[in-house]
Amino acid sequence: MKGVVYMKKLFKLAVVILSLLVFLQVTALADESVKRPPKPTEGIESSNPNHGSSTDIDAIYHQKSGSLYCNYECSIDKTGSDLYLEGLTMSLYISDQVGITLYLQKWEGSQWIDIQNWSFTKYNAKTIIDGQRVNYQSENYYRTRAVHNIKLGTQSETQNSISSYIYVD
Repeated sequence: MKGVVYMKKLFKLAVVILSLLVFLQVTALADESVKRPPKPTEGIESSNPNHGSSTDIDAIYHQKSGSLYCNYECSIDKTGSDLYLEGLTMSLYISDQVGITLYLQKWEGSQWIDIQNWSFTKYNAKTIIDGQRVNYQSENYYRTRAVHNIKLGTQSETQNSISSYIYVD
């Protein structure tokens, strides 16, 4: 009789231990799925998880004497199923050409890598605002880099901007 009671206690203990092991294993797997990769060591993280902008980094151009630029900036938005990259180049004058080249950048553990790029140009214009929708891979950090250019007669100027980065899960 004592052997049967002992076996029941041993069986209950084994069930409790196995249940505990299964619970801990499920908890560990759940924690692993929400774990983000380390944050980039270059750039600035956006305070908005769905929007990064060069204005977060104060990249709005402060006009210099003799410059063609009034303003330039770029941004990145997570819109649900894709990312939307946008850039703005604004001249002080109606120019022969105003343009933007947008680059989607992804953090590769030690540096930002250009993944894709798109160029937009307007002629006889003062301002260009344009953008591009793009697919993304989850669980990565992304940002936009932009090259802005203005041509007026023989004068040509180029400026660069970089948005703050966002994490896409």
